[in-house]
Amino acid sequence: MPHIDKNPFSAEIGIDPTNPEFQKSDTSKSRRKFMSYLLGTASGLAVAACGGGGNDAEAAMRHGRQNGTGTTSTTTGSAASSSTTSSSTSSSTTTSTSSTPYFYGLNGHMAYDAGIYHTMSAAAQLAMIKDLGATMYRCDVAGSGMAQTLATALKGAFANSGVAIMPVLNPFSAGWSASMSESAAYTLGYNLGTSCTTPLKGLVQYVECGNELDTAVLTGGDGSNTNNYSPSGWPAFRGVIRGMIDGVKAIDSTIKVGVNVGVPLAYRALQMLWSGITPDGSANGVTGAASVRWDITCYHWYESSGDITCGWRNNACYNVLQALKDSFGTPIFLTEWGWAGATDNQTGQSAYVTRALTEYRQIKDTYNIQSVMMYAMIDDQYGLVKTDGVTKMPAYTTFKNFVAANPV
Repeated sequence: MPHIDKNPFSAEIGIDPTNPEFQKSDTSKSRRKFMSYLLGTASGLAVAACGGGGNDAEAAMRHGRQNGTGTTSTTTGSAASSSTTSSSTSSSTTTSTSSTPYFYGLNGHMAYDAGIYHTMSAAAQLAMIKDLGATMYRCDVAGSGMAQTLATALKGAFANSGVAIMPVLNPFSAGWSASMSESAAYTLGYNLGTSCTTPLKGLVQYVECGNELDTAVLTGGDGSNTNNYSPSGWPAFRGVIRGMIDGVKAIDSTIKVGVNVGVPLAYRALQMLWSGITPDGSANGVTGAASVRWDITCYHWYESSGDITCGWRNNACYNVLQALKDSFGTPIFLTEWGWAGATDNQTGQSAYVTRALTEYRQIKDTYNIQSVMMYAMIDDQYGLVKTDGVTKMPAYTTFKNFVAANPV
């Protein structure tokens, strides 16, 4: 998703995400600018797209800080393997055999207070989702007001529709930065988790805690090594994720929480969180920190990064999905995937949709992939529909026809 939030890189690359004119503009341009910055600071790394924020975030979080305590216990547990676990050049594939009711998904920005997602009704968005055959709709929230928008839709048009909504919490837009202390970041995350989950209690099954926060603590390399991450920024990264998870669970313990990364080979960041490892500039980091636990492992993978079962690491093919499976043993959600933006023509976009969906469906049982959510339903550069809400790209029909012909 395009960043239109309080990303710490924004000031450095000349973006004012709080400017309404910026929020109404072609956000894909800001995404390309953001990507260019990361490419320059991360040794030529191909970075995936990033999630946006919302205009009610600051007010919502002020309310949360005034009313939330942010003092719940930390997540603990035994550490899983923190080493990279697979370097195979290929994996066995299977045809779809198990039922995954939310396998085909889409990304959108239902809670935005401007633009097409604001002017298009929930019922109209639902009609488009159902026409495409998707059953999961991932939408970002950054405060209680945005969460209430989703709750209203779930109680209204989406009720008994067969389409679930997966909120993704966006602490960038709630004022988080990697310069915070771990305790301050935890409190912010906890308050964000509680304030967003309160109106959604009993309405959602899944909440994604954070969106591509790894981009704020990557200091170099491709993300696959412990020393690629900032020792000073890591505590805030870990703290806000711990806080969001605890906040969500404090309101509704039945919700399954997920954590993602946006840098293509940042599976190592997830392994470090899981194993309680803190970067210190060395190859292995230091152990002993609170380990973080989640119910589903989320990941983002775009066409520009190649094949997820053969990510390019140290001049060799690396199976990222196998690493996720071996490291965490949880279901996997690919919460963002998509083509290469403006660099793909319409033929290329359609071809990638077919290629990606074919692969993910074939291997879903091998890696326990339970949902793949395309970015985006509506977007001028990455969408199946243009931001006029009417013009459908050829890939729209490609997506629709594939889903209809390949039930799961």
